[in-house]
This record gives sequence, C-alpha cells and structure tokens, in this order.
Amino acid sequence: MVISYLLLGVVHAGAVIKIFKAGAFQAVGWFGEYGHGIPPWLAAAIICLVVLTYVFFGGMRGTAWANAFQTTVFMVLGMLTFVTIAHAVGGTGNLWQDMRIASQDVPVQQWTRSSIPKPVYFSYLLIPLSVGMFPHVFQHWLTARSVNTFRLPIVMHPIMIMIVWVPCVLLGVWASGPNSGIPAGTSENRVLALLVQTHAGPILGGLLTAGILAAIMSSLDSQFLCLGTIFTEDIVVHSRRHGHFSEKQIVLMARLFVVAMVLVTYVLSLFPRAVFDLGIWSFSGFTGLVPLVLAAIYWRRLTLAGAVASVVAAAGTWWILFWRAGWGLNKTYAFPESPIPLVGDWNVPPMLPVVTIVAVATVVLLSVSLVTRPPSEATLGRFFPEPRKPT
Repeated sequence: MVISYLLLGVVHAGAVIKIFKAGAFQAVGWFGEYGHGIPPWLAAAIICLVVLTYVFFGGMRGTAWANAFQTTVFMVLGMLTFVTIAHAVGGTGNLWQDMRIASQDVPVQQWTRSSIPKPVYFSYLLIPLSVGMFPHVFQHWLTARSVNTFRLPIVMHPIMIMIVWVPCVLLGVWASGPNSGIPAGTSENRVLALLVQTHAGPILGGLLTAGILAAIMSSLDSQFLCLGTIFTEDIVVHSRRHGHFSEKQIVLMARLFVVAMVLVTYVLSLFPRAVFDLGIWSFSGFTGLVPLVLAAIYWRRLTLAGAVASVVAAAGTWWILFWRAGWGLNKTYAFPESPIPLVGDWNVPPMLPVVTIVAVATVVLLSVSLVTRPPSEATLGRFFPEPRKPT
C-alpha cells in the first residue's frame, strides 16, 4: 500500500517534467521520442535522488522544515495557478465571473453522479478515512507530547486541505470544458501540467511547475523517512539480535531499506498507470486499518490476535481484489462483481473495493478478539485509566 502511494508522486513527477521540458533538448537525438524533453523515467529518477539526498542528510528535523517550505510554496503558487487559469478560461478579468463561466462550460456529467451508480458513488465516502492511517501522518501525530498539541492542527488541517485541494479539483473539472485548451481523452496524469503550460507564460509556468513538484516531494520525503523509521523501530530494534547493532549500523540498514523500497517503486513506475486509480487503490488499503485504530481507542475487548488478524485480513483482501481488477488496470472494477440477491428485492450491489476491505477487516477483528483471551486488567489499566472522581 505504501509503494502504491509512493507511485502517485513518482509517476506524476515524471509526467510533469516531461511536459514542461518538451522541445528543450532539440540537439539530443535520443530524447526525440519524448518530444525532445526529459523522459519521464529520467525525471522520476532525478526526483527520487533529490528527495533521498535531503532526507538522508537532513533527517527528521530537516525533512520537517523542507515539508513546511514545500507546502507553503505549493499553497501560494497553487492559488496563483488557480487564478491564472480561471482568468484564461473565463476571459473577463473578474475572478468570480471567470469561475462562473469556466464552470458553466463543463459537461453536465462532470458535475453530477449521473454516470456513476449510487452505491459506487457513496462508497467513495470511505476513502477520506485513509488520511489518518497514512504512515507518515500517523507518525507525526504520535510525536505529540500532550493532547493540547492537537488543538491548532485539528482546526487548521481542514482549512489547509481546502486551500490545497479545492483549486486542484476545480481545475481538473474545468479541464473537461471546451475552452480549457485540453484535448478530450487526455491522460489524467497530464491534465494539471498541460493547463499550466497552455495558460501561463514560460516564467510563470516555471514557477507553477516548481509548486507542483514541491507538493509531490513534500509527500515523498515524509514517506521515505517513515519507511526507515518503521523498519528500524518495528523490525531491527525488536529483533533478538538488536543488541549487536550499533546506532551507525541501524542507520545504515534503514537507509538501505529505504533505497530498496524506492528502487522497487521506481521500477513499477515504468509501467504506465493512472494516478487517480493508483490513489483509490492505495487509500482503500489504508482505510482498511480504520476499524483497528477505532477499536484500539474505544474497545476494551480488543486482543493482540484480533489486531494482527485484522491487518492480515485487510491486506489479503486488498491483494485479492487488486488482482481481480487486473492489478489496477480495470478502472471501473467494483465488488461484488455482480449483485448478490438477498431477500425479496434486496441485494448487495457492486461497490468500491474499499467497502469489502473494511467489512472483512472489521468482522475478522471482532471475531478473533471475542474468541481469544481478553487483555489483563493491568494492560487495560495502562490504556483505559479510570476517570478521576470530582472532588
């Protein structure tokens, strides 16, 4: 699941750089098949090397500061991109009027769910639950020293998400309109980059491209760092031989593991996939961990066996459904693959795989926990302390 998430950034980075550097290397003959621009495979490799370099040398603190800077760059330049393209598509010079015109030109099926069955449409509501399960986000929450640390992030996070993603979503919708300059049938991986290239000049286009790449790298670096931490803390340090490893050896093993994961991701990025479909599959897997986290916080009867079984069930279900979908090539795959009749006119309709993943993970978690020995009172006392009595 993490690799599929990493693929989102690597694939998109290659596509963005290829579009903006098209025609820049006329003298390089072997770049001809890529429009005399930088090939996606080379662009993706460069991005991976850059991110690995500052993650390895900057560590947690350096990566956190890089994240803050990259996100700020993307937010500022993202809003500039939004305003620039809105003016170009609308043509009036008034932002609200331009947004209205750009929206009116969009085909009706892009604004409605007329082409999506209702069960599939509503099953998309489970996808956002994955955000709290992303390893790099989850790890950030665990660094808090007290519950008071969450006050500002909980308030500001939705606002920042809106600033980052609402313009991106609207730009994607506007791209389907006749005045966007984007040909029908264009790969979704190329839409944002083509919009910027079409409606911004070379200088502004370069700045906006930097903003897009900043957003991509701000996600990649956190995940690279998180992979290394998971490997060292949950595997190396907890192994029986961890006492034989020095700190320098552990750091080296973490770096080698991260490099290995990046190499696997890079190789997989050479096989074309749509970014949106990769995202749905990746986020579906992470959503399958939500029942476990909720149970760990609120259910005293949860057991270690139930937790492990739930993770295995979620991962196994994800793999089976991903295989049934042709390893993600079937963009409209839903499960069950045909309606399952129940009683009378009732049936189980096809829905996004995330519904099945969450259902299986939940049933397995409950079943295994109920048939295995419950946690001891001492264990429960550590995680479910008795509320203080008022004095």
